[in-house]
Amino acid sequence: MFIVVDKFEILNVYLFCFETDWRYRLEKLQQAKGFVNFELMRGKCSGIFTAYNCQTKWVSQKHFLDWLNSDNFLQIREETPSNYTFHYSPPEHECYELVM
Repeated sequence: MFIVVDKFEILNVYLFCFETDWRYRLEKLQQAKGFVNFELMRGKCSGIFTAYNCQTKWVSQKHFLDWLNSDNFLQIREETPSNYTFHYSPPEHECYELVM
């Protein structure tokens, strides 16, 4: 299994919009070949921003990479483009191979 983790710090004024965008993205992701699971977790909240951790799980790294070049991915990007005005800091992106 291949796991993609994105970490965000979102300005508190945009939390509803950010979560709404990800709900829509999940609906589209569920149609992607090799997609297994999605989790959006809300973490520490400061007076300015709230931390989020987003994880997607894929059957394999190949499935994830194929998805990045798919019509499904392009449709998500066109319909819910990343809105960096929501962000307190740049997002962080990490990938993992499941070992056990």
